[in-house]
Amino acid sequence: MSIPNFNPRKKVFIIAEVGNNHEGNFAVAKKLIRAAAKAGADAVKFQTFVTDDFVNSDHPSFERLKKFELTKQQFSKLKKLANTQNLNFISTPLDFSSAHFLKKNCKIIKIASGDNNFYDLINIFLDHNKQLIISTGMMNALNIKNLIEFILKKKGKKFLKNNLSLLHCVSSYPAEQKSLNLMSIKYLVDIYKKINIGYSDHSIGYDACVTAVALGARIVEKHFTLSNNFSNFRDHKLSLNPIDMKIMVKKIRTVEMQLGKYEKVVQKNEKKAISLSRRSMIVKELVNKNETLTSLNTSFLRPEIRGSEIINEILNKKKIRKSLKPGELIKNKLLF
Repeated sequence: MSIPNFNPRKKVFIIAEVGNNHEGNFAVAKKLIRAAAKAGADAVKFQTFVTDDFVNSDHPSFERLKKFELTKQQFSKLKKLANTQNLNFISTPLDFSSAHFLKKNCKIIKIASGDNNFYDLINIFLDHNKQLIISTGMMNALNIKNLIEFILKKKGKKFLKNNLSLLHCVSSYPAEQKSLNLMSIKYLVDIYKKINIGYSDHSIGYDACVTAVALGARIVEKHFTLSNNFSNFRDHKLSLNPIDMKIMVKKIRTVEMQLGKYEKVVQKNEKKAISLSRRSMIVKELVNKNETLTSLNTSFLRPEIRGSEIINEILNKKKIRKSLKPGELIKNKLLF
C-alpha cells in the first residue's frame, strides 16, 4: 500500500482530526495515528503551535494549551509514523514559526476557521504551492468571496483549481444539529465549481458527515479520539472513537459508491430487465387490412419480443396495411 493521493475529485478524502486530543502526550498521539489508519482514514491532522506566540497569557485556554504543546521534533516523528501507516500527515499552524516549520514538512496544510481572515499566515503557503485546505467557520458568502479574490490575485485560477479546498464549518463545540446548515455545501459547490468543497464537522456523531458527502462534499474532516471519555477536554465529546470512525468511513464509501456519476444512462444491471419489463404490440384477434387498431384487437404485453417496437398513440388512429393473425407483432412499417 501507499499513502493515498490527495485527489478529492476522484475519491472523498477523509481526515481524522486529532487536533489536541493527544493532550500533549506523545505516546497517545502515536496511538491515535495507528487507530486512524485501522479505521480507514486517508489522513490525520494535528495542530502545531507555540502557545506564547498565538494566545495571550490571560486567555482562558492558555494554561491548557501550554500543556498540550508538542515539539517540532515530535511532529517530525509523528509525520514519519503517519506515512508508515499509509496516512497523509496534515497540521494546522497557529503561529508564524509553526507555519514556517510546516511549510518545509507538510504537503497539505489546513487553515483553521479562526485564521481564515489572517491573510499574512495564509500567504506563507501561497508562496510555496502547498495543498491548502481552509475552513470557512464564522464566514459569510462575502467573506469567502474576499478570501477567494485575495488568493486569485496572488496565485491565479490554476491554484484555485489544483491547490485550494474550502470546508463548510460551523464553529461551535459541539455544533447543534439544527445549526449545521449543510445546504451551504451545495451552495459552495454551485458557486465555486472548480474548487474542492468539503465539510469540517463539530457535531455529535457521524450522520452529518455522511449527509455532507451526499450533498457534494469531497473532503470530510471529523475530530478523532481514543475514547469519548478520555478526559474532560471539550473535543473528546464531539469526536469519533475508533469504532465509530471506522463505521463513518464505511458509510461514506457506501454513499460515494451509490452517488455514481452526474449523468443519466442505462445501468449494466438494468439491461437484463429490459426485455422482461418492456412490452410488445401484438394482435389480439384477427385484424383485416385497412382495419383501425383498437384496444379490442390489440394487446401491449410483456415481455418485449425481439424485433418488436412500441408505437405510442396509435389506438383508434392508425390502420393496418395488411391482415394480421392473433399473436403476430404489430410494427410501424405496417401502419398508415
